[in-house]
Amino acid sequence: MGRVKTFSNELVVEKAMRLFWEKGYESTSLSDLTEHLGIGKSSFYSTFRSKEELFNQCIERYTALNIPFLDNALDTKVHYRLGLRNLLCNYVEELMNDDNRKGCFMANSCSLVHGDNTNVGIKIMEHYSRIEAYFESYLKNNGVENIKAKAVSATIITFLIGASQQSKVNRDKSSYLSTVENIVLLID
Repeated sequence: MGRVKTFSNELVVEKAMRLFWEKGYESTSLSDLTEHLGIGKSSFYSTFRSKEELFNQCIERYTALNIPFLDNALDTKVHYRLGLRNLLCNYVEELMNDDNRKGCFMANSCSLVHGDNTNVGIKIMEHYSRIEAYFESYLKNNGVENIKAKAVSATIITFLIGASQQSKVNRDKSSYLSTVENIVLLID
């Protein structure tokens, strides 16, 4: 008779996400995962099938946590430019208040996945495509023309990834806030 599973998938995914966040996908071994998660290899494989599948679940979890954040941050009660400015300024605040300088899970993953692991790279691209489409829809719904909404959304994604990585070494908040103002000006 096999052993009964005694762990919560959701908690394991949360813990795995923190480990991937710290070490990156490529640098996290199966041994790292099973030790950090406190589960055996057979339980790991029967539950998640592979490191890649677990990482995909981490991406889904991270995305699920961020969409409500975007919804709340882009409050429809304020003018959309102010909502966008507030969201990006709050992002900068989070980066500057991160004393561990861990950056963003997805931006870290993006920079630590090598081209030979295309399945993981595709999942990361899908995440950013969803977020970019979210911003594009938000801008279009507020009257921004299609071409401009697409360009500004792409710029926002580039800013989010770049600021996350750069904030690990550059703690000059004013430079990020200046970029936020320039992004908002692109809408005009």
